Amino acid sequence: MSGHEIHHLIHVYGCAVVFTAAALQALGAPVPGTTVLVAAAVFAAASHGLPIAGVIASGAAGVVLGSSIGFAIGRRGGVPLLMWVGRRLRQSPARVTRLRTEFAHHGAAWVLMGRFITGVRNVTGLLAGASGMPAARFLLVSSIAAVAWASLNALEYYWFGRALAGASTWVAVLLVGVGLAWMALSLNVLRRRATRRLQSGPEWESESPAA
Repeated sequence: MSGHEIHHLIHVYGCAVVFTAAALQALGAPVPGTTVLVAAAVFAAASHGLPIAGVIASGAAGVVLGSSIGFAIGRRGGVPLLMWVGRRLRQSPARVTRLRTEFAHHGAAWVLMGRFITGVRNVTGLLAGASGMPAARFLLVSSIAAVAWASLNALEYYWFGRALAGASTWVAVLLVGVGLAWMALSLNVLRRRATRRLQSGPEWESESPAA
């Protein structure tokens, strides 16, 4: 989906596109939910026809719905479903098992952190469900993560768009450069932390169940 197509859909359907894209992404579909949210926030900054509060609410609600459906599917399908998804994503059974173990012990942290990591956000609901995370706890943590994700991304680019619209040319160029650098740095830090944790393995692997 190109940027022009996303802009056209937002212009025509407004917040409904944000809700749908966020829900599909959280459910596991390869849909650019974050890109759509950001595009809608920028559009809201340049147009009074799309409220930023609506963009945030639509994105958060879509994530809660999509991840909840993914949670239910994971709970029903269990480990066999996870292994099937892992094979489709070219992940080894050992890596899938390690990730499932991480969710079983630190599910809340992964649901919160995973919402901000590309790729991981698509499968947090599925993993949480298959790992046996309590439904009430998942819904609470997932809702908090959804609101934080939608608010931070939307407001960041909304105010960025507002500042860009009123800035001179050289200031606009500087703002774009700083914004891109900050986004790249943030994503790299999150990815490295998540990868390091998975590669190091759970620190409680050697402990007994009663410990």
